[in-house]
Parts: sequence; C-alpha cells; structure tokens
Amino acid sequence: MVGLMNGGIGLVCFVLTQEYVGKSYWAMTGTLASMSFAVGIALFAALGYFIRPWRTLAMAANSSGVLFFLLSVMLPESPRWLYSQGQTERAEEVLRYIAQKNSNKANNLVLQRVSAGKAGYHDNRRSGVLQLIVHPVLRLRTVVLMYVWYACSLVYYGLTLGAGDMSGSRYLNVAMYGVVELPAYPLCIYFINKHWAGRRKSMAAFLCLAGVACLCTTLVPDTSGLFLSVTSLALLGKLMVSAAFNIAYVYTSELYPTVIRNAGLGVCAMSCRVGGILAPFVPSMVSVPHFLHQQVRSFFKVPLPSLLNLFKDF
Repeated sequence: MVGLMNGGIGLVCFVLTQEYVGKSYWAMTGTLASMSFAVGIALFAALGYFIRPWRTLAMAANSSGVLFFLLSVMLPESPRWLYSQGQTERAEEVLRYIAQKNSNKANNLVLQRVSAGKAGYHDNRRSGVLQLIVHPVLRLRTVVLMYVWYACSLVYYGLTLGAGDMSGSRYLNVAMYGVVELPAYPLCIYFINKHWAGRRKSMAAFLCLAGVACLCTTLVPDTSGLFLSVTSLALLGKLMVSAAFNIAYVYTSELYPTVIRNAGLGVCAMSCRVGGILAPFVPSMVSVPHFLHQQVRSFFKVPLPSLLNLFKDF
C-alpha cells in the first residue's frame, strides 16, 4: 500500500509543481522537487540508525505521509489542466487565489474563452493514454523516454541498494549515497538553462558519464587507491545518473501537452518501476569484476602458440 500510494502521489505532486508556475521556472521547480529524493535517502539512513527494528522503522518513516496527505487537501487544482478542459472560470479562480497568496493583485485577470470548436478538441483529447499510442510523434517519443526512465531507475536504485553491501557503516554508506546527489541538482539547473546545452544534450551527457563510471567499476581492482576505487566510481555514477534522472523528469513534462502530461509521465513512471524491480539484482553482480579480472589474467598468461591453435580450431 505504501508503494502504491507513494508512486501515485509523487507523480501527481511533480506535475502539480510544474503546472503551478510559469515555464521559465520549470527547471528550478522540477529540480527542487527531485532533490527531495536525495534528502529523503539521507534522512532515512539517519532514522534507521536510531530505530533498528524494521517494523518500527517502516512505521516511523511512513507516518509523515499521513500529514502530507492531509496538507494536500488544501492544494488548488492545476489551472493549466482546468483551462485545457474548458473550465475557464475555475482556472481564473485558481490563478487569482495564487496571485493573492503571492501578494499580487490580479482582480482583472481574464483568460481567453474557448470556442465551441476548440471545446470539441479538448473532448477528443480526454482519452489520455490512447493518444500516446495513436499519434506517431508521441508514440516514438514515449518509447524513447520509457527506455531512458528504465535505465535511470535501474542504475539509480541499483547503486542505492548496493550501498548497504559496502564495507564500513551501513547507515553512513546509505546517507552518503543520498548526500552525493545534492551537487547534481545545481548542475542540472545550470546546464539545462544554457542555450548551448539544453535538456536533451545535458541528459545524454550525464547518461554517458554515468555509464562510463559504472563500467569502470568492473575494471578497477579492490586494492586500488582512495580516489580511484570502486566506491568513488560508484558515487560518481550515482551523481551522474541522479542528474540525468532529474532532467528526464523535467524534460518529459515539457515534451507532453497539458491534456496528456499526467498520462505521459505515468507511462514513463511505469517503465521506471520495471527498472526498480530489477534493481535489487544489481548488487548480486558484484562478482562480475572478479570474474573479468580472472579472465583477463588467464588470457594474457596463455602462450602465443596456444592462442594460434585456438583460432585455427575456430
């Protein structure tokens, strides 16, 4: 039940956060919303240090959700969504309410009325998820984004779950894997607002860097130094994939129009959960680097005539 509720609440909260503000603030608000994940991981490690029984820990960690659920009742509906559904009067009321809370008088705020033809347009778009399949541009865009979300989730949660198997304090390792994400978010705000970088290039660059860092962990021996070790490379990979994950959230919300934004993010989040399902198996691959090292050493120990005979037989 906690996983079911958190998955839905987190997705809707991100969409509402974006639709409450103007597009020029989407990078900042989306990044701040994603930053709560990193803060939550660090706080959970601290909470687990003081509360050892896992049942009590689960109850203490999730009890705050009741408070946030009650506070969510006070939130207004998204004015963008109301306007896209033809409810112009309600959208104006929400905008006036937001302006009043911001100490900004907007008594003369009037939105353009939707004509009868455009009202039918909104009705045709209420199918939501079906538009992601029927429309060729949205279909291709959704497939690519689903794969990006799946890859980000698999690496993100795989590295997070692997923190408990590292040497040293389990609680310190988990907290460190949460704190290491924090520098990623200012980097995201900086790069995605630059005309020479933008959303797509920044996300692709962070994904490539995360992949290189994770691949290098299979080549570095356990006896390496502090700065070039498996732990440091894993932390670097967590930093890079956190930045890519954050940009994926912001970028996805901008690629879908308001009427199907929630559906598009929902489908991508569903693909993301597939990566989360497979993530617990990532720590079990810790023996892969040792296997690679043995294969490389055995390969170079084979004399040249044996190698020639091997290729001859092949």
